[in-house]
Amino acid sequence: MSVVTTKGQATIPKHIRERLDIIPGETEVDFILVNNHVELVNLERYNPFEKARGITKGKLSTDEIMDMTRD
Repeated sequence: MSVVTTKGQATIPKHIRERLDIIPGETEVDFILVNNHVELVNLERYNPFEKARGITKGKLSTDEIMDMTRD
């Protein structure tokens, strides 16, 4: 658990920094608001499209998907 300082800063626990490959003074991170919580992401590793990968599971062709995005 971290306490937020008066400057709005909090310490990222070591096990989380290690898991996300966050190097103090080098790694750029971002905070994403998801419903009622915040997610911390390493911008060097974060791919916002990763969650969408494979959602059609071969049910649609590339052309069908492109048609849907153009409508």
